[in-house]
Amino acid sequence: MKKNFWKNIAGLLLAGLLALPVQAQVQDAATAYSNGKVLLQQQRYDQAMAELKPLTSSENPYAPEASYFYALAALKGNKTKEAYQMLLQLQNQHPDWAGMKDADYLLANVLFEQGDYERALSKLQELDGSALEADAEGLKRYYLTRLNSRPAYEQLLKRFGSDKTVAQVYADKLIGGWYRPEDRQTLERIVQRFNLDRNRYLSKDALSGQGFDVAVLLPFQLNQPLSQTARKNQFVTDLYAGMKLAQDSLAAQGIRINLLAYDASADTTATSNLLRLPELQQMDLVIGPVYKSTAKVAARFAAQNNINVINPLSQDTDIAKGNEHVFLFEASVATQAKQAATFAYQHFNPKTAVILFENTKDDTTFAGHYRRQFLRLGGKVKVYKKISSSQAGATAAIFNGLALEDAGHLAVFSEKMTAAVNTISLLQGKAPRLPLITYENWLDINQISLQQLDNLEAYFISPKYVNKYNPVNDWFRSKYISKYNLPPSMYAYAGFEMLYYFGTRLQQFGPQFNQQLAAQGIQQGVFYPGHGYSTTQKPGELQPDNQYVPITKLDNLQLTVVNPVF
Repeated sequence: MKKNFWKNIAGLLLAGLLALPVQAQVQDAATAYSNGKVLLQQQRYDQAMAELKPLTSSENPYAPEASYFYALAALKGNKTKEAYQMLLQLQNQHPDWAGMKDADYLLANVLFEQGDYERALSKLQELDGSALEADAEGLKRYYLTRLNSRPAYEQLLKRFGSDKTVAQVYADKLIGGWYRPEDRQTLERIVQRFNLDRNRYLSKDALSGQGFDVAVLLPFQLNQPLSQTARKNQFVTDLYAGMKLAQDSLAAQGIRINLLAYDASADTTATSNLLRLPELQQMDLVIGPVYKSTAKVAARFAAQNNINVINPLSQDTDIAKGNEHVFLFEASVATQAKQAATFAYQHFNPKTAVILFENTKDDTTFAGHYRRQFLRLGGKVKVYKKISSSQAGATAAIFNGLALEDAGHLAVFSEKMTAAVNTISLLQGKAPRLPLITYENWLDINQISLQQLDNLEAYFISPKYVNKYNPVNDWFRSKYISKYNLPPSMYAYAGFEMLYYFGTRLQQFGPQFNQQLAAQGIQQGVFYPGHGYSTTQKPGELQPDNQYVPITKLDNLQLTVVNPVF
């Protein structure tokens, strides 16, 4: 009996020793899987792929999920061949995986990117009736809108003519510039079969191929000498130049946008007279004016005429308050602060904040929105203090007196060099691993280096972030320089992004696109990481300003978005 007892004990010990390497392997796999997802979120796609690849073998417990995220990283990194091969492997090795519908959606995206529209559409048909059906329709519409070859599209129509999205996008392309008299019967059949708006697709104006009329009300100051306005008005010139290039790009896709420019100064009387012109009341969309006083005049015009008005530069939602026809192209100050506070609450531990802000109206307002949102989510604010950087000694004393031991993060809302330098000095000396969240303007302060910011856990609120490493940027920069003999500014990017975004919505939904904006949620932009007028917290509820705010961080001196849309 005693002998058997020790024999059993020996067997258990041996089993335990054999299990240790297996347990270690599982823990290593879990760590690699977690690291791969973090690298993907940070847009470090090659590194994410390298981390996830060893986990994709069939015997690994993380294989299905790792294969999916590997394929996603490959697609985001423009390596569609690798993404395609991994998704096929996933289908073959794990056909019963619970996330296979997501893999089918991703495979359709890859096929679209490879130009295989027929297989992509067939794959999306498999998602009918699933939770991803609405997302599949959005993906389908996005790529079909980009297909500029009429013969290629008509081949798709022959095979997928019963698909409403395929048929409707074709109808949109017809009235957007493809229409010929012999297309009348086809268009009528599509309108009748899918119960489309007859006035939009079959009216005389629609069939004349006139496209959409967009009024641009900007302070061009044409009545002033060019020598006096050239430098002061460069932002207006750049904004409009970006729109003109977007107009060309949309035209190449069969979307005709007629840009009609009007000189709109800060004079409210002159702007009111301008908006009384009969031609303005027939517009499909109005962009501008930019000044707050005249923006209020334009808001009344929007409400009275049911015409959507886009303010291209304002971050003040007061001009859109109570008016469902007025939108800000940019994220408002309130939205920027709330989204930043939400990011901090979700990613930083403990859920406690130290908040400092400059003694100015804008910074005080920003800090107030940030604090209220952080508290609403359940966080605690240890310190909430106003600083005045003009008083260097007092400012330094406030920073030196901060207790950071129990803080989850430090938020500093000031564009002043004094505040930035004191913040960096404090963190370097006392808490180099404490997350900092602040404005993106700090990246341009000469007294602190990018390397200093890179060495810290510094996050930047970057509402105007443009990914300069996006391959499309090379095309845009080359086109812009060849046409205007100077590199594009941030306003040029904004002008392009704005007209391209709203031009495609005009094509997809017509001038009254408001509810569709809410239903679409956040969409990836051409240059901007994201743009949209509803949030995941309140899906389907229309907001007056852009609800996506990029949060960026330096990684090896390269600015990356740490809260990507997809």
